[in-house]
Amino acid sequence: MKFYIKQKVFTLKDKFNITDENQNLLYQVKGKFMSITNKLELQNTNGDTLMRSHRKVFTFMPKYYIYDKHNQEVATIKRLFALRPKFYLSVLRKDLMVEGSLFAHSFTISDDEKVLASITKRIISWGDTYEIDIAEEENVELFLFVVIVLDQVIHERRHRN
Repeated sequence: MKFYIKQKVFTLKDKFNITDENQNLLYQVKGKFMSITNKLELQNTNGDTLMRSHRKVFTFMPKYYIYDKHNQEVATIKRLFALRPKFYLSVLRKDLMVEGSLFAHSFTISDDEKVLASITKRIISWGDTYEIDIAEEENVELFLFVVIVLDQVIHERRHRN
């Protein structure tokens, strides 16, 4: 299943639209303005919050927590120290790896056996634009939200450097 994430430009807070292959709006991601912990929310088209995330403040490497609509922790993302972007991802108590290309334009999310999702960033676009191909139909919303959080971690690092 393919999805597309497009960042809205010219807004004071982070805002992304998530569409299907036919450009039908499925979800929106909204960030909190001036948030120290970089809070994000995944919302359906009715504005209901399906997931939310926040960054742990005092860590050497960035670490994010993702919660479902019942406020249960469903995932953690931690950046690993490496030349290329690499992340440890725990999703519903399952350990996964996220590995990116040198310039952070493509990623794969995989377990020990197979690739669960592949992410490609468009090089020339107005705002960040991603194509996500998710292999399985379960946890689609969670994997889409993980892509947004990965984008946040990468942008945080670039702004610090």
